[in-house]
Amino acid sequence: MNTKNLKIDTSTNDKDLTTLNIVVDNSAYEEELNKQIEYYKPRVNIKGFRKGHAPNNVVLSRYKDALLAATNEALIEESWNAMNEEKNIQAIGVPKLINMDKKDDGLYLTYEYYECPNIILPDLSSISVEKNKYIVDDSVVEAAYKLSLNRFAQFVESDLKSDKGDRVSVKIDFSEDDYKKYNKEFTVIASDGEGDTIFAKNAIEVKKGDKKLLETFVDDKKTSLTMEITKVEKPDNKDDSKEEDRKSVMDSLKEHLIKRAEDRANSELVNKTLFDKFVELVKVDVPKGYYEEEFERTLEEYEKNIASHGMTKTEFLLSVGKTDEEVKKDYSESLRKQIIFDLIMTKMGETYKDSIVINEEKAKNYANQMYQYQQYMGLSKRPKEEQQKVINYIMRDAQSRATSEAILDYVKEHVKITEKDAGKFEANENDIWAGY
Repeated sequence: MNTKNLKIDTSTNDKDLTTLNIVVDNSAYEEELNKQIEYYKPRVNIKGFRKGHAPNNVVLSRYKDALLAATNEALIEESWNAMNEEKNIQAIGVPKLINMDKKDDGLYLTYEYYECPNIILPDLSSISVEKNKYIVDDSVVEAAYKLSLNRFAQFVESDLKSDKGDRVSVKIDFSEDDYKKYNKEFTVIASDGEGDTIFAKNAIEVKKGDKKLLETFVDDKKTSLTMEITKVEKPDNKDDSKEEDRKSVMDSLKEHLIKRAEDRANSELVNKTLFDKFVELVKVDVPKGYYEEEFERTLEEYEKNIASHGMTKTEFLLSVGKTDEEVKKDYSESLRKQIIFDLIMTKMGETYKDSIVINEEKAKNYANQMYQYQQYMGLSKRPKEEQQKVINYIMRDAQSRATSEAILDYVKEHVKITEKDAGKFEANENDIWAGY
């Protein structure tokens, strides 16, 4: 299709949302409709005519709805492609078709999209970053081996102080009467990860009978509570293995941990070091409306995630010791950085497309893994149309993942990377069992 057959009008609002109105004139519409008739005519049977020899007007009258739908679908794609080829529109994601109307003078189409901001990439060879280098010695292997025994161990009550990974039963009691309804007893795993609750973090190095005064928020108001330790349980991880068997396992585990340490270092290099470096170096003006839409979607997912764990938002916030506004601020800052990084990666993909090699085998493997998971979740029981949508999503997502990895591989090859000592590798359960 030629843009001479199109009437085009664009406008951008204060949220940076561009509205594109396209009118496909009647001559182009009729031409496409005739193409669809000629395509389907030899494929349908109409009583009184040899197959493929029915007049076009008869075919149209018999299959009008299907032919008009096929024509509209073709023109939606062709008009956008023609417009995009001439104007080189750089949209974030897939433009949304928000309205379609067939009038006497043509087909009226309205799209909405956010235009990619102008991004100036730095010279990759000028960027220097450090990659963690973890030590995997016998003490690391021994600690990991003990942790591996916990998986099948029975937990027994102990009078000793708790360590990370122990089960700790607690009773919380709010000082204010208005919040007594939140008093309860429960069990946590003692841990100090970034996303852990204030109860899990304060369940380390405690014993039965200990009490701690903690501060938190309920309905955005600061309050205090007493957390009493009612029981500490430690894994009874006795090792009955023969010495030769144990040595064989330890040797194998060490090789596995060396690989896991390298995997973690590579993950940190990409998801932390390079992520922060590019967000710091590259100026990106994120379209206002796009950010707001993504932020709203993120908050919806956040609330769904809370509900899926059987908690109210109030219960979640008091467990992490934050106000709703503090959590939203954390999400806001994280989301903005992620959007900026994603836009930078998209720009790199376009800039270095002739040098980037996508591993199609990886894309197939990713697609197969996601498809197997969807099958396990009951994909075959869904309506055919819904199945196809899921499969289309899987194919796009797998290709996108393989493309992102190819871009990052290219980046890692062209920036300056030096190693720094990150100390001893501390394995977690995922490190022990993943691929082992």
